[in-house]
Amino acid sequence: MFRKKSLFSLNRKKVVFLFMALMIFLFLRLLIFMEHRLRPTFLAAAVFYADNAATEAINEAVYGEVAQSMLYDDLVRIQKDQAGKITMAQVNTPEVNRVIILTTLRVQESLRALQNEVIRIPLGQALGSYFLANLGPRIPVVIVPVGRVNTDIIDVFEEAGINQTRHKIYLDIIAEVQVVIPFVASSTEVVTKVPIAECLYQGEVPDTVINLQFPGQEFHTPLP
Repeated sequence: MFRKKSLFSLNRKKVVFLFMALMIFLFLRLLIFMEHRLRPTFLAAAVFYADNAATEAINEAVYGEVAQSMLYDDLVRIQKDQAGKITMAQVNTPEVNRVIILTTLRVQESLRALQNEVIRIPLGQALGSYFLANLGPRIPVVIVPVGRVNTDIIDVFEEAGINQTRHKIYLDIIAEVQVVIPFVASSTEVVTKVPIAECLYQGEVPDTVINLQFPGQEFHTPLP
């Protein structure tokens, strides 16, 4: 009788052990399956948030340090004849280069400050569900500036009414940042175009004004 009870108890322990091992195996397989299915979606959500944060930091740096004090006459020198008609416009190359370098340095400082911030995205939001957006564990996302910030100046002419032409000057900024989530890292480019100056031309605009040649300079320095 004692021997039968011992065998029954031993067999029961084996069944429980096998059942627990099977449950753990299935749970791990489910985690691996969910990770492979959710990783691209969550990484895309993390890149979206990182792009917004980096763009906001770039805009604050440019508007706070550069754009507010920038005038059109600082970048473009206009020459007129005795009748007040525009005859030629010339790019102020030293000032343009100064603006490019200053902008790049300010953008790098702003992106460097993002290294201390952690964005926490709910797992439900990464699934793209409206009802589950705020549910689930919050996964930390870290933004790391890679070190490449390219700054250039571009300009656009557009019609602004009858016999009027508006000349807009933009800072074209491209920064590379890295998004780091648990066990995954991905680099992304943040592209921002910020208007810094404009001028409204009355009457016919000479070809020498339309064909202004801004220096095609890309200035970048490594981040420590």
